[in-house]
Amino acid sequence: MRISLRKLEVFSTVVRSGGVSKAAEQLYVAQPAVTAHIRSLEDRLGVELFYREGRTMHLTDAGRLVHACTEDVLTRYRELDREIRGLSDGTQGFVTLGASVPVGCYRLPAVLGEFRRSHPQAELRLDVSRTEQVIEDTRAGRLDFAVVFSDHGLELPGMVAEQIGAEQIVFVVAPDAPPASSVITAAELGEVPAVEAPAGSLRRVIVDRRLRAMGVRDRQVVLELGHPEAAKRAAGAGIGITALFESGVSHELTEGTLRRVRVEGADISVPLYLVYRRGKSFSPLHRQLLEVIRRCFSEGTGTRSAD
Repeated sequence: MRISLRKLEVFSTVVRSGGVSKAAEQLYVAQPAVTAHIRSLEDRLGVELFYREGRTMHLTDAGRLVHACTEDVLTRYRELDREIRGLSDGTQGFVTLGASVPVGCYRLPAVLGEFRRSHPQAELRLDVSRTEQVIEDTRAGRLDFAVVFSDHGLELPGMVAEQIGAEQIVFVVAPDAPPASSVITAAELGEVPAVEAPAGSLRRVIVDRRLRAMGVRDRQVVLELGHPEAAKRAAGAGIGITALFESGVSHELTEGTLRRVRVEGADISVPLYLVYRRGKSFSPLHRQLLEVIRRCFSEGTGTRSAD
């Protein structure tokens, strides 16, 4: 029984995307081609992989078994492909990494740019997304490793989460916006119009938890914006005070287009983790980049792994 990797990739994409049409869009092929791959795979295996309820496709019991094996095969193939291309003295190769939005937008680009200047033959790719997404992509082998923020110690089965630093969340406003003082109490913060991340997002959860511990339960949230750049622009327009990672507003604070407001007792520090598959083999180029990242983010304070 010979099954091509292409058929497995198509099958995996159908499962991940939730249907043939979306899989075809992601793979840039026609729907009949995707359907043909799935039917061919079913014929070779002698089982049905999906059943339908209305317009929704679900995995059969056999489909779930095949999907688990498929993901394992594809994960190992992706890693093998990159490791073979990275077998050298560390001067060349391919590295794909992920990062949660704040660190991926504001801190890693400069680190990767400097590394690329000293390794001109290296190929680097950075995917920036939600913390949960980049962790899942790392688990599946689509990424070699990830750099993510988390508000608590990460417990990730089959993976290693190594704390490599931390970053402050700071409160900023437009230069002429309230409050007038550069230092306020937590109670005074609750009276100032605020621009916040949506409820349930990492930054919002961290800020709300810290302020509740200080007795602040009601705030004047006048606008919720999902991306830190949007929140930063809203604050700069004088709409309200906002809480952002310090690296994301360092330029504006230096230029004076935003002003920092210190809240007494609200020291909000968020751990930063390096995440990778447990037992993963790294090429010389990977190891060099990992050491640069560890050094630039002030080195780790511990390692957690889970079976």
